[in-house]
Amino acid sequence: MQRPEAGKPIIKFNHCQKYIYSFSVPPCCPICRQDVGSRKLEEAPVSIPNPFTDGHQEECSFLLRPTQGTFLREYDGRSDLHVGITNTKGVVYNYTVHGVQRDEAGWEQSVSVPLLQPGMFGLMDQWDQYLEDFSTTGAWLPHRYEEDHHNCYSYALKFINCVLATEGEERLDRDEFTEKFVIPRTRKASKYITLYRMIEEHGFYVIDPPGPQTGPGPGSGLC
Repeated sequence: MQRPEAGKPIIKFNHCQKYIYSFSVPPCCPICRQDVGSRKLEEAPVSIPNPFTDGHQEECSFLLRPTQGTFLREYDGRSDLHVGITNTKGVVYNYTVHGVQRDEAGWEQSVSVPLLQPGMFGLMDQWDQYLEDFSTTGAWLPHRYEEDHHNCYSYALKFINCVLATEGEERLDRDEFTEKFVIPRTRKASKYITLYRMIEEHGFYVIDPPGPQTGPGPGSGLC
């Protein structure tokens, strides 16, 4: 099976008193056509953090990806999203009309929300068994799937709340979990997608450095 491409890295550098984003540092500034050779330390190019990760490299995490295609290519901001939970080996458990799936591929470009704090080794040791036992209960049989009310998000959040209950923690409702953990990451991902596609179309993207008269652009908030 062909894996989705991770996308090209985005680089930001300063020139002509502008922030310039591209997939690599060009020999000449796209604005003034002068040499971009390094001058000052603050003008050195920096890499923009990629908000997407290979979900199969993540353990004990909540993952989010487009139901069809990938974030960088096909996602339009309105397409359906699919979610899942990884075990300690990067297998993604997710609930569909066919029941609980255990995917070893297909989540290579995901937004990831780690579910365990560092050092929670006791819970990590039991994670895979918890996830497997939870997934084999009758609640997640194929015929119980309902697109709007008993779906992949219901499955993932119910599992998270089962783990929280085991640890004596308060449960999270859907809105609380989404607002606290999902939206901040998807907001950053949306800005990255916009910036990525601008660079793909034009070869670079230019904004003014932040200032009192400058409003936010697609690149703001990424670094």
